[in-house]
Amino acid sequence: MELRHLRYFVAVAEQLSFRGAAEKLHIAQPPLSAQIKALEAELRVRLFERTTRSVRLTHAGRVFLEEAKAVLAGASRAEQLARDAEHGLAGNLRVGFVAPVANAWFAGILRRFRQRFPAVQLSLFDLTSSEQLRQLRLRELDVGLLRPPVGFPELEFRFVGETRQALALPAGHPLATRRRLQWSDFDKQDLVLIHPDFQHGFYDAFFAACARAGAKPRAAQYANDIQTKLWLISAGFGIAPTTVTVSEVKRPGLVLRPLPSGLPPVQTVLSWRRDDQSPVLRHFCESFEPFNQPAPGESPRKVKVDNPN
Repeated sequence: MELRHLRYFVAVAEQLSFRGAAEKLHIAQPPLSAQIKALEAELRVRLFERTTRSVRLTHAGRVFLEEAKAVLAGASRAEQLARDAEHGLAGNLRVGFVAPVANAWFAGILRRFRQRFPAVQLSLFDLTSSEQLRQLRLRELDVGLLRPPVGFPELEFRFVGETRQALALPAGHPLATRRRLQWSDFDKQDLVLIHPDFQHGFYDAFFAACARAGAKPRAAQYANDIQTKLWLISAGFGIAPTTVTVSEVKRPGLVLRPLPSGLPPVQTVLSWRRDDQSPVLRHFCESFEPFNQPAPGESPRKVKVDNPN
């Protein structure tokens, strides 16, 4: 059975006339009659009751008509989706992101992408940078917003933004009232950190700056994700560097203070597999602002970091 057989059958069923159906289909009547007979022979049922004056659907024909219409509608949708997918107008995209970029900047990008490509289904996953790299390489993820370095030749990446670091403290912590923090202030301070298995070198610059000042902060508590880390800090388990983007979500008991100078900005990169030629992926990557445009947690609206003065 072919789709053309179904189209012929539906045309005759709707017209209840072989002549009318043949005219609608722009074919001769004898071949149309032959195709309907062949369809009935294949199904081993009579679809029409024919007389010299009329054509009527049998009970089997009425049931078959509904299913035939559904199949033709499904085929039409599949054809349209295939054409849309060829141009990146439809499809699925699995997107990973690190929690600190789940802010107004990223929401704006997703909003614009959704407006331009409403038929594309986005699946979003809050994942650490290390986990995103692992899933990208295993083809379990299509694109990721993560922290560099990427470090795998099969993965492509480009910078899409950067943000400053700040110190997260529980309200009432002694360092929260200091006029200006020094790197030596972190000596013997308890830290709440993302577990080494899940973080991607984020704390390296912080520890290096502390070491240059002779300070030795200690890892007192580990968390597996940023939300748990911030919750533990607000509960008084310790302090930790984080990005200023966390200030976009108010957390009772959590204070952000500027860190001493000397830390590089935290960069965000967009990464994907080099061999992925998906037009949906291309459109998604094109949705991001150039690197010199407003970045997460930065301009045009500067994120305020609490200062006791």
